[in-house]
Amino acid sequence: MSETVEISQPKKSFKGFMDTLGARMTEWAPDRATIEVDVSEVHLNGIDVVHGGVMASLIDTAAAHAAIYCPVPGHVRQAMTISLNVNLVGNVKTGILIASARVRKAGKTIFVSACDVHDQAGNLLATGEVVGRYGRGSHLPEGISEEKLETEAGSS
Repeated sequence: MSETVEISQPKKSFKGFMDTLGARMTEWAPDRATIEVDVSEVHLNGIDVVHGGVMASLIDTAAAHAAIYCPVPGHVRQAMTISLNVNLVGNVKTGILIASARVRKAGKTIFVSACDVHDQAGNLLATGEVVGRYGRGSHLPEGISEEKLETEAGSS
């Protein structure tokens, strides 16, 4: 009898900087998000450990995505970071970085999310907190239609 292995597909494709980092969303649900990165030479600093900026980027992105999950097809939620706090408490040279974020509190315009970054062995590497501001209509779980968003962007 052959054994089947389920391969987890990314929950969202990133573009821009996070795509360049090789980030992949492995969990995205209401009030939580997990992003992973396979460490390579491009992620290392001058002493050959993962650069703090990589950790900060993971925390920023995972924490924001925890607050903007949208279950409605064709709709999105948007936000921007107001404040980012990062504590670097460990380091690695190889392996997988796993940034797990959760919303701590969300209101009509502002949210607060916390995020921890671990390696694949579960060692804590960084902690952080993001205070973010929702875009228009994005505080609602159903978000706003991508069509409406494009229309508003075209009229400005």
